[in-house]
Amino acid sequence: MRSEPFYKSKCEGIKASLPGWREEREERVFKLKILRCCKETWKLAVPVVVARLGTVGMALVDTVVVGRYSTQDLAFQSIATTLHTLLLSIAMGLLQGTIVLTANAFGRGKYRDCGQVLRRSIPYGLLIGILFAAACLPSQFIMNLLGQPPEVAEGSAKVLSVYALGMPFALMFFVMSSFLEGTKRPVPGMVMILLANVINIFANYAFVYGHYGFPAMGAVGSAISTTLIRVVLAVGMFIIVFCIDENDLYGVWVRPDKNKEEDRRIRDVGYGAAVTVGVEEGSYSMVNIMAGWLGAMALGAYTIMLNVSTNVFVLASGVGSAASVLMGIAKGKKSVLDMQIVGYTGVIFNLIIMLLCSAFCLMCPHFITSIYTKDPELTAMTTPLVMICSLMCIFDGTQQVMVNILRGAVDILVPTICQGIAFVFIMLPLIWLFSFKWNYGVMGMTYAMIIACACAAVFLVVRFVLICRQYKENGFGR
Repeated sequence: MRSEPFYKSKCEGIKASLPGWREEREERVFKLKILRCCKETWKLAVPVVVARLGTVGMALVDTVVVGRYSTQDLAFQSIATTLHTLLLSIAMGLLQGTIVLTANAFGRGKYRDCGQVLRRSIPYGLLIGILFAAACLPSQFIMNLLGQPPEVAEGSAKVLSVYALGMPFALMFFVMSSFLEGTKRPVPGMVMILLANVINIFANYAFVYGHYGFPAMGAVGSAISTTLIRVVLAVGMFIIVFCIDENDLYGVWVRPDKNKEEDRRIRDVGYGAAVTVGVEEGSYSMVNIMAGWLGAMALGAYTIMLNVSTNVFVLASGVGSAASVLMGIAKGKKSVLDMQIVGYTGVIFNLIIMLLCSAFCLMCPHFITSIYTKDPELTAMTTPLVMICSLMCIFDGTQQVMVNILRGAVDILVPTICQGIAFVFIMLPLIWLFSFKWNYGVMGMTYAMIIACACAAVFLVVRFVLICRQYKENGFGR
């Protein structure tokens, strides 16, 4: 028979081992959460990236087909697309509240609230689409206001008017695909974009060159193809969300009660995103104008470098969208640890991709440049820019992912101010200093853009650390 001292010593031994056992268990759970976050980021990011690349692919097909049809029509399309893309980007920014608030509700397990966010976003998106389309319809006046020559103004005005008709449908597709992404189901949007790419090839062939009984319409025909595809995408996504998908679970047919506070929350997220897009796009448009001051050759080199960085930016945008959804879910759960895991995993995940892209830019600058031009002088000017672009990939990709992460945490105002400071008050003055004061030319522009992106990335990372600390100390409130 064992004595009391024996049982006492055994109990003391168990108690002594408990802290170590708890630490080991917490460490195991932490590692499992990181692995799960990496897996979820991958599952969400890949379809979104493919969809983004599909959108870029459609624009590329439009440009190639119209360019082969007529150089003049390509000019019409280029001018109309520039204005249309800027307005559409701002409109999509206004609707960013859909994905953020859907993800928040999904993280709390309130699936019916996800459907309510969708139902509130649809009329809001439709209103924005109609207003933006109406703003584009006096297209002849707009082109004249921009100082275009009469023949260019007339041709590009027709293209812009056709694009305008498709804006409401484009935003309806965006709202419904954002709802699916916010509920961790991005695949339907990806599949529809890929199908749209196939349709776009045949539609451009028919409307631009005049086949299958249609007249040859050049750039206007390509715009008609884009608009018809947007109608198809909107109708197809409506069928998926409201008729085929788990509509009963999310209550997408249930009409939401009138609630000004909930409507305001959707708008507030969108205002910040729209301002961010406007500031960044507007700043780069200003840089484009400044590059023209340096001459046609410098403008060509800058355009190629920017196109390379934009293609890489699409990858970061996909990772950022995935991280935004996961951050919204983590905030919905009111877990600071989950928010930190999502934030840092998203940054590291993106950094790995950006480093691979940077390595490609460093090792193959001549090959990349040769895709765009055969001009020896332009190649000589562009090749160093593509090499320097390797740094742009890292910093620009990081700031893009971080602004999406903060948006997912419903932190809007401060990130918008941070990007405004970086791109307006740092980048533009530095471009003037490097390119015009110190005569570094287009290379100076690239240096200024890299510094601005690096500053934006640092500002946003620091902001994320601070809000995580704030939530840890003060809680989440509502």
